[in-house]
Amino acid sequence: MNNSILDRLQTDNKELKDENNLLIEQLKKLNKKLEEAESFKSHFLSNISNEIINPFTSILGISQNIIKLKGSDIEQIHIMSNLIRSEAFDLDFQLRNIFAAAKIESGENVLELVNINIQDFINEIVESLQLKAERRAIYCDINYSFKQESLVTDAEKFRMILINLIMNAITFSTEKNAIRIHSELNSEGFIFKINNQGTLISSEDTKVIFDRFIKLDESINSLNQGHGLGLSIIKDYVELLGGTIDFESNKKNGTTFSLSLPPIENKEQGLYMEDEDLFSTDDSEIF
Repeated sequence: MNNSILDRLQTDNKELKDENNLLIEQLKKLNKKLEEAESFKSHFLSNISNEIINPFTSILGISQNIIKLKGSDIEQIHIMSNLIRSEAFDLDFQLRNIFAAAKIESGENVLELVNINIQDFINEIVESLQLKAERRAIYCDINYSFKQESLVTDAEKFRMILINLIMNAITFSTEKNAIRIHSELNSEGFIFKINNQGTLISSEDTKVIFDRFIKLDESINSLNQGHGLGLSIIKDYVELLGGTIDFESNKKNGTTFSLSLPPIENKEQGLYMEDEDLFSTDDSEIF
């Protein structure tokens, strides 16, 4: 009888030790994840600061040089004005991504549906990025296959998805190369594929590429801009619209991102407007 009680106590003691060891391992893993998260966020903030301060500094410097020019230097003023617009675009792009990420973190994801002309919409986005592409001697090869002209979607979120995909392709493409865009729209939904030849995505990075606080190139002064926000925003917005986003990256075919969105038929999900003019022709509107 005593032996039975002793055996039971020993068994219970062993089980408690095993549970304790398991809890200790779980706490170690949790602590490691917290340390990594703090490191990622710290690095993220460093990149954010760098990519906001740099355009500001450039804009201030170029503006100062324009002030010193004489009225006869019209061509030089034109060149510098384009540089200011390019830097302002970069700054606007970074800030819009930051604001979008903040809304996602706070759970402010309400669809506001509109009916857009899909070809005009994509053309406007590509045109807004033309100067950025031309500075690296990159051109866009666009192929459309539209069986219908209009798409019901959240215009702002849809714009953020496409502009981040195209900007990403421009940023990581090798100079003097082509970015190939293929887009389809039919009764089954919208498909968008974008391919570039340049920096490949490693197999290690495929696991974290959509993480908001990870930049694939960890060098703050990297030639390639980007801080991990763009792809995470794309993923969140694509999922919100009920779609999927995937990619392939290899030496033979380069890097291709594939986006698929199903048709949105429930107009009660948000604000719905017909034939809204979604783009301004005023140059003060960057996007």
